[in-house]
Amino acid sequence: MKLLRLAVLFLPLLLTACGLSAQQKADYARVQSSGVSSAIYDKMVHADDLSLYDIKALARAGVSDGIILRYLRDRETVYYLNSDDVASLRKAGVSQSIVDYMLQTPHMYGPDFYTAIGIGVGYGPYWGGPYWGPGPYYYPYRRWR
Repeated sequence: MKLLRLAVLFLPLLLTACGLSAQQKADYARVQSSGVSSAIYDKMVHADDLSLYDIKALARAGVSDGIILRYLRDRETVYYLNSDDVASLRKAGVSQSIVDYMLQTPHMYGPDFYTAIGIGVGYGPYWGGPYWGPGPYYYPYRRWR
């Protein structure tokens, strides 16, 4: 019975902690009032990744760079841009700070692969076969966030 009372008391606190912050609410209100399509606004409210088209539309609608950058940083989306993408973003009016941030995302949030520095043949203790690596306990691995 005591556990049920505690659950009833802490459940509303837990649910309010999962809500939007005051800054996010203000940002979304500015986005909605800027005239951006409802599809892009819904993407932002539901914390979906923004496409290049969405970012161009936000810039054309006059949404401030700070709002766009805050959203992109919160989502940690990785953008792999080529020179045509950069040119089309600049032509659409996207600021240089947003383009620079998007160009840096593969280094900031992309997968990190650690490769072998030395070349040698080692034997793994778990599968017993030869594989390339600098020593007997080398295993290629990926750093996960």
